[in-house]
Amino acid sequence: MEMTYPIALYIGAGIAAAAIIVLLFFMKGKKYSDGLRSANNEYVKKLPQYKMLVLEYHSLKVLAIAGLVGMILSATCLIAKPIKVHSDTEEIHNRDIIIGFDVSTSLDSVSVEMCEQVQDLVDDLKGERFGIVIFNGQAVRLVPLTDDYSYVLSELEHLKRSIEAGQNIMFYSELDELSAYRFAGTSSDRGSSLIGDGLASCLYSFTGFDEDPDRARLIIFVTDNDVMGDEIVTLEQAGVLCQYKGVKVFGLAPYFVTDESEFRGIMESTGGKYYNTRSNDAIEELVDDVKDTDVSVTYKTHTTIEDQPEAFIIILMVSSVLFGFAVWRLKL
Repeated sequence: MEMTYPIALYIGAGIAAAAIIVLLFFMKGKKYSDGLRSANNEYVKKLPQYKMLVLEYHSLKVLAIAGLVGMILSATCLIAKPIKVHSDTEEIHNRDIIIGFDVSTSLDSVSVEMCEQVQDLVDDLKGERFGIVIFNGQAVRLVPLTDDYSYVLSELEHLKRSIEAGQNIMFYSELDELSAYRFAGTSSDRGSSLIGDGLASCLYSFTGFDEDPDRARLIIFVTDNDVMGDEIVTLEQAGVLCQYKGVKVFGLAPYFVTDESEFRGIMESTGGKYYNTRSNDAIEELVDDVKDTDVSVTYKTHTTIEDQPEAFIIILMVSSVLFGFAVWRLKL
């Protein structure tokens, strides 16, 4: 137990000492005030009744002093504010994961399954921070880096439902609010499936490169690599940027991926891996490999302060009763 204001204890001790001196002086001053002097009282002092009264008198004096000291000190302790400090150390996995989805319609079946797998990944990797970027003609940061897992899961579910709702729609005019969700902000007159721009947008969705350079960062990147438009950043350039920033990219592509060897090489050049859905276990392998990547670990100490006045309140109440009883019996 600790005191928030320990100086109050020193002040209280001084007040208690002064109170004891005053009380003893007051008791001494009352010694003959209510009685008559008598001579030859040795016989009386030997009587059991007299001895009992003297013992009671001295006991009440001690009780009064103890009660007074108890009241002052317990009140002082309450003013000093007794607290109990709890310190808990939490292990924090310092890893950030950005999930980049190519939301062009050619990836629908892969994206739906990937959403489901990533939902399981988020459930398993509590302690990480997740973000989601969707891209087509341009990129949209759907979820900034966060450890609010319920929010991440709800957005993944919303994205999955949007993709499912639009799988059988041939024209944009047929889109309803749900199926149009993934296209809001990702459509552009520059084209579609701008892969390099999408990867660069994922990279720059990370934060704190300078402040926390050792933090583990990786990207899960889902695309068919079929560029159909004018990119600002090519995939190769985005891969070099990821290397420079120390961000690993785990790329997942369908069996009809464009320029597969080039795509694989760029993914592996970042320290990540390449997966293709022609393998039935591709998504599961990706998720398992992400779980096994290096994680930087830090420890954060949480301190909680709990007020603990109960014991001193009880002492104050008991001391008050004892002091009141002693004073009443002593007729002070």
